[in-house]
Amino acid sequence: MLEGLLKNMEGGVFTVDLDKKIISFNKGAEWITGYCLEEVLGQPCDTIFNSNICDGSCPFEKTIKKNAPVNINEVVIQSKDGTQIVTSRTLFPLHDIHGNLRGMTVIFRDKTELKNLRQQLLQSEKLAVMGQLAAGVAHEINNPINGIITYMHLLLKNLRENKIDPETWKGNLELVERETRRIGRLVKNLLNFSRKTEPDLRSVSLQRLIEESLPLLEDQFLIKNINIIKHYEDKTPDVLGDFNQLQQVIINLILNAVQAVDKQGNIDINVYSEGKKGSECFVHFDITDNGSGIPEEDLNKIFDPFFTTKVGDRAGIGLGLSIVQQIVKAHHGRISFKSQVGKGTTVSVRLPTP
Repeated sequence: MLEGLLKNMEGGVFTVDLDKKIISFNKGAEWITGYCLEEVLGQPCDTIFNSNICDGSCPFEKTIKKNAPVNINEVVIQSKDGTQIVTSRTLFPLHDIHGNLRGMTVIFRDKTELKNLRQQLLQSEKLAVMGQLAAGVAHEINNPINGIITYMHLLLKNLRENKIDPETWKGNLELVERETRRIGRLVKNLLNFSRKTEPDLRSVSLQRLIEESLPLLEDQFLIKNINIIKHYEDKTPDVLGDFNQLQQVIINLILNAVQAVDKQGNIDINVYSEGKKGSECFVHFDITDNGSGIPEEDLNKIFDPFFTTKVGDRAGIGLGLSIVQQIVKAHHGRISFKSQVGKGTTVSVRLPTP
């Protein structure tokens, strides 16, 4: 029971022995720090966390000496990818069943978003503007509508040419029905965007999700004669995710890549896992295009609501990546961009396994 509680709680929990070496590390700790279990076991905690309390003010001795819990409101740690994370911590001595002191247990939570509360409130105010939200709904539902129109044109063409294959018609109509329902979910997601909705987390295959999403954008690929190149690692584990929300992420990111490339461009989709074989803790999917790229001065603004670099017919209102980022964060994942003007862009999404 205790193992199940530790594995599934959202907060991070780790324990260190009397030599300050890590001897346990739960899933929540992996989500927050980006480290896998096997990377940290046996390692000194100050090496892994690189925290601001490790420089002469380590609470280990205080916790052991007092033999009582110690609370620290704000501790800045560094994740595996170098991100600064603000956490709160509770530390308490760890004893065995005989009462012998064995080390220290630390429970910590990510408070980074609370530190940025002012900025988030300002963003929420902008999202509350009804006219802009309505424009955002129109922008977001454009993707499934394009898929529906494509298949309806195909069905009408087959009907005119008297090429009626019941199985094909059934499959295409089921796709149209599925995408119509997705429009309803998109509208609901957008309306709840400023109110932070929790995803329905289940075991999801990223490869299957991508394979079911790509046909919805086939017309976009055909118009520009885009070559889709897929690299799937063998036996990639499932991720912990909401199928519909993750599909929204994938379609948004692929569509952005499509709009960035010229005709006869390439889009590479790469899926691979991180961690020891058989106990992988994260799965990555990278989408790389050889398009126009993003100017360096815009990279730190791409997730801002209503910021967009698109112009002309492609211009939306800049809600797509903001929504994508919120969905990825709600899945305890991370998203990052690398780009060079004139050479292309790679977007990387990292999601935890169940």
